[in-house]
Amino acid sequence: MKKINNKKVGIIGGVGPQSTNFIYKKIIEFSQAKYGAKNNDDFPYLIFESLPIPDFIGNKKNIEKAKVMLIKSAKTLEVAGATKLAIASNTVHILLEELENHTKVDFISVIKEVSKNVSKKKIKTVGLLGSPVLVKSGLYEKELKNYGVKVILPNSKQLEISESIIREVLAGVNNLFLKKEYIALLHSMYDYGAENIILGCTELPQAINYEALGEKAIDSDEVLAEAIVDYYYAK
Repeated sequence: MKKINNKKVGIIGGVGPQSTNFIYKKIIEFSQAKYGAKNNDDFPYLIFESLPIPDFIGNKKNIEKAKVMLIKSAKTLEVAGATKLAIASNTVHILLEELENHTKVDFISVIKEVSKNVSKKKIKTVGLLGSPVLVKSGLYEKELKNYGVKVILPNSKQLEISESIIREVLAGVNNLFLKKEYIALLHSMYDYGAENIILGCTELPQAINYEALGEKAIDSDEVLAEAIVDYYYAK
């Protein structure tokens, strides 16, 4: 008889919707590849909240309105029976501490999971790309400092390119010129000494075929999806 799994993972998504869809796809793939999921009842019990919150990737003018919606979502997922919560967004993690104060359910932090991944790869210098608000928050530098990892940050022009890429993924736009700038940005970070680059916004891995970079890019979507799956199947 199959052992009953009472775990339920609540995912705050929709920030943006494309990345939430991508993370769901990765959860399915990791469930199959790592834990042999084949039938419907083999896969994780997931509860999604897809929130149409006003974004704050470029600045924080909408953050208070977004925070109210995010807190309500966390509480909704707790009432729905979630035993663990996750946020399908790097930038929203600047509010993680406040969200944790409004629920008794623990969160899987993408910042912590990606930082552990960097340490596991024995990387000493890593580049970081993400939304302007996320990059300026210092969340990744603070966490990676625990592992003795140096972080190379994008300059103001590179942050503008990152934000433009994020917004075009959200809008479903395929701008080849901007993609070329994005690829050039990645390579400039390697030239500055980055052994690897954290794609620290859930839209960035979808902008190009980042897998062509081999082991030199860390997809935060993928890391979060694997952490969710590992939590669910852990005995």
